Amino acid sequence: MKILLALAATVLVAEANNTTLWYAQPAVEWTDAVPIGNGRLGAMVYGGIENERLQLNEDTLWSGGPHCYDNPEAYQHLAEVRKLLRQGKYADAEKLAGKMMGVPIHQAAYQPFGDLHLKFQHQGEASNYRRELDFESGIASVTYQVGDAEFTRRIFASHPDQTVVIRLECSQPGRISFDLTNSSPHPFESQASADGTLSMSGQIAPRTGKRAGGSHGLTADWDTPGTKFAATTKVQTEGGSLTANGDQLTVRNADAVTLYYCAATSFVNYQDVSGDAIAKARRDLTSIGNKPFNDVLKAHLDDHSSLFERVSIDLGSKPNSLPTDERFKHARDGQHDPGLAALVFQYGRYLMIAGSRPGTQPLNLQGIWNNEMSPPWSSKYTININIEMNYWVAEVGNLSECHEPLLRMAAELQEPGKKTAEAHYRAGGWMTHHNTDLWRGTAPVDGPQWGMWPMGGAWLCQHLWEHYLYTGKREHLEESYPILKGAVEYYLDVLIENEKGYLITSPSLSPEHSHGGGTKDGLSVGRDGTSLCEGPTMDLQLLNDLFANTIAASETLGVDEDFREKVAATRKRLQPMQIGRHGQLQEWLVDWDNPEDQHSHVSHLYGLFPSAQINPYDTPKLFKAATTSLIQRGFSGGWSGAWRIALWARVGDGDKALKSLTENVMPRFATNLFNGSEKFQIDANFGATAGIAEMLLQSHNGEIHLLPALPKDWPNGSVKGLRARGGFEVDITWKDGEFSEAKIHSLSGKPLQLRYGQTVVDKELAQGESLTWNGR
Repeated sequence: MKILLALAATVLVAEANNTTLWYAQPAVEWTDAVPIGNGRLGAMVYGGIENERLQLNEDTLWSGGPHCYDNPEAYQHLAEVRKLLRQGKYADAEKLAGKMMGVPIHQAAYQPFGDLHLKFQHQGEASNYRRELDFESGIASVTYQVGDAEFTRRIFASHPDQTVVIRLECSQPGRISFDLTNSSPHPFESQASADGTLSMSGQIAPRTGKRAGGSHGLTADWDTPGTKFAATTKVQTEGGSLTANGDQLTVRNADAVTLYYCAATSFVNYQDVSGDAIAKARRDLTSIGNKPFNDVLKAHLDDHSSLFERVSIDLGSKPNSLPTDERFKHARDGQHDPGLAALVFQYGRYLMIAGSRPGTQPLNLQGIWNNEMSPPWSSKYTININIEMNYWVAEVGNLSECHEPLLRMAAELQEPGKKTAEAHYRAGGWMTHHNTDLWRGTAPVDGPQWGMWPMGGAWLCQHLWEHYLYTGKREHLEESYPILKGAVEYYLDVLIENEKGYLITSPSLSPEHSHGGGTKDGLSVGRDGTSLCEGPTMDLQLLNDLFANTIAASETLGVDEDFREKVAATRKRLQPMQIGRHGQLQEWLVDWDNPEDQHSHVSHLYGLFPSAQINPYDTPKLFKAATTSLIQRGFSGGWSGAWRIALWARVGDGDKALKSLTENVMPRFATNLFNGSEKFQIDANFGATAGIAEMLLQSHNGEIHLLPALPKDWPNGSVKGLRARGGFEVDITWKDGEFSEAKIHSLSGKPLQLRYGQTVVDKELAQGESLTWNGR
């Protein structure tokens, strides 16, 4: 009873604090359903009255198997491709680079696991329906009445017990009756047992001839089986009867019912798929044993709340009683509702907790939630922006543990990346291109206009360094240094001199953007032309960061002095950033930028955010040029709009950052607030959260900047628990558009420099000490 009362209180508080999605009707489409997850298992909850459907995922259910994508013939074309690029024969170079693609040219695809179906028997029509997802508890719930009986359904994915739990209750005894079945889009077998278990097993089958067209946005077929899978659901009834018949369990006239769903695959690691999926699923179910439901619930609540409750945010909104879908409709019609931004912020943090835990796979393009066998872009890990954007929120959002899957993937990519460096470039160290999958492919894929980008490893290494900056963990730095060093070693071997004597990459491209080489007016043309080039600006920005971070790590650890000096000397020779004829930051070595080309990618602005190489204090001319580029590129929705939120925040323009959020990103959210109602892609959800955080707190170049981009529409508010680089936790309060007070807690004892506007102060805080500052 105490737990039930606590949950009821949580719902009221959550609604007041904008941490609840709720709806007055069941989901019809997948993007109406609400997501739950424990990092490994994900489920979309539809909340039907007569038929409840849980669409399920497990993060290692993929097509294909252990595979090296390297092309042994790639290297023989490298010199000629470089020569053609130097001669300005870009289209010819790109065509020849097609012979350097990985084998096969497309990687594997993340797959849906299956569905769990509950078909209820109700005597009468339902009323007073409510479906919700509470971020604070991590519980999806459904309530409705049939006559004078109130039915309650609670569903959550427990991380401690590695199970999806469904709890069915009714205010009157003997009223719960339903049939339970499994289904899957893959070949499977299902069997119900008299002991109250429903088991399913199967394997991803080969598939050929399914690919439509040549776009890299579609999923290729595959000619080998994928991972094996198994699921076991245990049904525990209180009262009533439970019977098994073939592939169906039947419950009749129960007082309450608890279902535990456990699932697994044959995946052991990216080189080994010999695991026993059935045994793993049964093991998880056995570990639950006869635990009382309330014990399982409490363990889930303790685990989930220990992460979610670290950060709270108030943007000056009042409680809103409208269902979420209606509330967003009102906002689209122009109603002012700053609480929606707070809702979007906390939703991103919720999705991070639900989709990424230590030991799981990293969040892919769809997080862990996918219902399509041919998902957009194969639901892979696109590492020319998208997977990094997924994790921008991890550190600042006080969810550092949830960063672990991405950091571990960087380590896992070393071995295949070494092979690709040797096979494709005859280079040492390790590298990866623009995409990877469960099998840690590192070769260029999809096509040269997207795949011939050799900077994936550099960007992933930035996350290793960021984790150190936020946590100060020396052990992490010791583990990360060889990864950083290996990435640097690759670039030391492949950089070439240009005509001015600077070091550049070649071949490369500015991600997914066609340049002006070969066009009539010499200006960029979105995605409609040639992309391959020499030394795009983003490459040099990434190298500047990678080299600087590796040098700093070497100094901190007191190792590799000779190597450090070599890296420092090479860094000085990197091609500098340039300002073009339109006053813009050039995206390429050649001044091809088209001020009318409002392309979604803004890769050359990496130096502004997430990097801080470009800032108003150290590089004012480049800062002005980057701002000009941002203006020329215009506003955008989806993930590219989410990037613009953070970019405008770094410029210091909170109103434009908010416009990016409310007029461009949020209008593309589906009913369940997933980004993209037609092609779901989760990065904008995480990017929006990171962008909002960047509006309220920045911590780069050695200082903590409070309220650097506060929009006029958020005059009063507070945020508590954000993390800052250097090892600080920060609470901020503001009133009437002005900073009021901040509390800074030191987690590491490092020097503290605070900025608000033009006021900058230095403070000394011992580890564990806190400071309250009012700006004076």
